[in-house]
Amino acid sequence: MDLQERLTSLASREADGSRVLVTLLFTDLIGSTERAVALGDRRWQGLLERHHGTVRDLLDRFGGCEVDTAGDGFLATFSTASHAVGCGFEVTRSLSWLGLDARVGVHTGECDRFGPKYSGVAVHVAARVVRLAGPREVLVTETVKGVVAGAGLRFAERGRHSLKGLPGVWPLYAAVEPDPVALGPHAPRPRATGRRARVARLGA
Repeated sequence: MDLQERLTSLASREADGSRVLVTLLFTDLIGSTERAVALGDRRWQGLLERHHGTVRDLLDRFGGCEVDTAGDGFLATFSTASHAVGCGFEVTRSLSWLGLDARVGVHTGECDRFGPKYSGVAVHVAARVVRLAGPREVLVTETVKGVVAGAGLRFAERGRHSLKGLPGVWPLYAAVEPDPVALGPHAPRPRATGRRARVARLGA
């Protein structure tokens, strides 16, 4: 059972939980099985550990909260939708430096919270959205697009889609790489190259 299945299966539990409004972010690696086969178990595990470290650093930087991870995917929550979108961009950007193609799905909605876990239709929506995203794409629902109005983020239409198991047709949008000003202190940091990279490694 993969990450999306494990998280969305929580919706069938009968338990008392608090109802909360959150922005959900799913990440997924494209072509990870083929990459694992090409690298072999030991090298793939080393790359996966760097992947996990990179995503967790970015969640911390953008104020996200890791909910769960399995294999090569993460589920995280954010109190601010624009921070989730910005984090998604940095995840795809930073993982590309590792030679990994990540995709991100973002949705804002109410969920039932059971301790550190979340369940509900909103989780299902976010899980379906990430599966429709392309390589290095941050795909969001119309809800997210509306919530971040005024934040300086831009979006391109990606059509209307049926999401498996969910009623209706869902308009989806690809977030366009934001202007650094829109992200404020969370703006992308230039990648160190040449002498700066050597100095950074020596100082690590």
